[in-house]
Amino acid sequence: MNKKSVAPIKAPTGKKLVGAKKTTPTPETTKKVATITKKTVIPSKTPIVQESEEDDSEFEEVSSETPSKKSKLIDSDDEESDDDFNKKNTKGFSDENQKWLKMKNKEESDDEDSEEDSEEDSEDENTTNFEIKSKKLVEKKRQEEIENTKEIQSDLNREIPEDEKFDPEQGEESHSSESESESESEEKEKKDSLLNVDLPMVYQRIKDVIQTLENFGQQRKENISRQTYMDRLREDICTYFGYSQWLADVFLKIFNASEALEFFEANESHRPLTIRANTLKVRRKDLAEALIARGVHLEPIKWSQVGLTIYDTQVAIGATPEYLAGQYIQQSASSFLPVLALAPQPNERILDMCASPGGKTTYIAAMMKNTGTLVANDVNKDRIKSLVANIHRLGVKNCMVSNLDGRQYPSVLSGFDRVLVDAPCVGLGVISKDPQIKISKSEQDVITCTHTQKELLLRAIDSVDASSPTGGIIVYSTCSLTVEENEAVVDYALRNRDVIVVDTTIEFGVDGFTAFRESRFHPSLALTKRYYPHTHNMDGFYVAKLKKRSNTIPKDSEEQQQQKSKKRKNFDTSSSDSESKSNKKQQTNKVNNNNNNNNNNNNNNNNNNNNNNKNNTPKLNSKKKETKKNRYIKKQQPQKKK
Repeated sequence: MNKKSVAPIKAPTGKKLVGAKKTTPTPETTKKVATITKKTVIPSKTPIVQESEEDDSEFEEVSSETPSKKSKLIDSDDEESDDDFNKKNTKGFSDENQKWLKMKNKEESDDEDSEEDSEEDSEDENTTNFEIKSKKLVEKKRQEEIENTKEIQSDLNREIPEDEKFDPEQGEESHSSESESESESEEKEKKDSLLNVDLPMVYQRIKDVIQTLENFGQQRKENISRQTYMDRLREDICTYFGYSQWLADVFLKIFNASEALEFFEANESHRPLTIRANTLKVRRKDLAEALIARGVHLEPIKWSQVGLTIYDTQVAIGATPEYLAGQYIQQSASSFLPVLALAPQPNERILDMCASPGGKTTYIAAMMKNTGTLVANDVNKDRIKSLVANIHRLGVKNCMVSNLDGRQYPSVLSGFDRVLVDAPCVGLGVISKDPQIKISKSEQDVITCTHTQKELLLRAIDSVDASSPTGGIIVYSTCSLTVEENEAVVDYALRNRDVIVVDTTIEFGVDGFTAFRESRFHPSLALTKRYYPHTHNMDGFYVAKLKKRSNTIPKDSEEQQQQKSKKRKNFDTSSSDSESKSNKKQQTNKVNNNNNNNNNNNNNNNNNNNNNNKNNTPKLNSKKKETKKNRYIKKQQPQKKK
């Protein structure tokens, strides 16, 4: 090792020298430190530094005279800052250090301020602007609460003046204000009651009420009618499941109490995802094997030859290569049913009156094997985009798309073998997909839908050719469960067109209603089918199959009567104006005639009176004489009595 002498080196701040030992400062060193500034240089008389040629590293500086003191000074600079060190080891001013030393009290206050500023700076660095704003908002809220409490206390302590005291003369005004406050308090109580409802208790009460309704004769309480139990059940269902009172009442009329509870519970869970294999491009078996290889857990639908139920999947069903190639389409199991009932045959002319988004249309084309003519119609222009996209993706070649109102079709195009009418409805069978239906739908929506449904079904019947060798079939379907939208519409068609109800050829399903409360329907409506979520594990649906017997329209149809009534109404409205004008004229003429008659009568009476006066003048004179005599007699009569 070669030894070299090196010039004195400045002590680095914030870094420890190698070989320096940590020792506590002695009182001798504290006296010397008081005269050292921040930029001090440690002199060394004989600094010795060892350097190795291999490592080229710096060695520590060693002082020959006072190594221990210098090491202690270096350690003190490293372990704590100059300000803290001076604060601990200085007691007052001196001539030498008065420039950089301060009084003890002032120094402590300045240090506290600097510490607070440093803490605030560190907090500002760590916290974001959002946190700072939130803290400010919290502080404002606290101040507002404190001010509000102070105001409330001051109002409570304040004495009521005589002007503000209650006067019995102003009772009506106070009563109105009290009624408004009571209504507001009732609304608040209702909201609080809804928020503070014990749902398990409500559910248990629903079960208890249903149990009493099933054995009403034995378990009922005295002086409580069945209607009160039903009202209680409806209110509890509305609070627990979130239905409107009108909609809960609709389902309680369709189902009995226990079945209604099952229906409400089934609507709280989603139906299983189903897809339909496109037989124009692939078989169901091959599609199932391809999807299973991609990690999809599925099972075939037993009652369908093309349906698959998917229970679990590791890939997006709507983004697989098989989907993009048009080998399958996502379609609910309930929408298979109308096409199965329609039973389309190859080389036929078929109309799908309400086609979007194209699930049923493409299924019809697959059953037709891309032969014949298929017309897909929809009123909504925006929904036709999805219809056309699905037609192209699934490889349908025999389809024509139209954007018309279905009620215009008999005049535009007719002579079809089969027509499918999946009519627009309220959608009470798909509540699991759209829970907003629980509150958004009302009775007025049902009335408007039934009107359009009746018109569409009649136009669909008129579009079918009854003399078709293979067809003459009309299928009517909805995704709703109300009787007004289903059985009532089909019964209306039976009364206004020469059609009959035919079996749907679907093996399962609940028979349609032939009698519902006060209304009675045609007995053949028992051949129609209803599908419920709690019994068939699919969306609520209704399917009816009709066959047209003749192309003639009955003369005494209700439709014609309605048209006549409309014409009459229009005629009445047009004639009412003319009648009103004529009535006014007649009234004025009558008034004038009456006045003239009255005048004539008065004249006649006057003439008669004059004649009578002439004839009766001697009689009047005689009467006057009699009266004179009688006057005298009256005076004499009291004398006779005396």
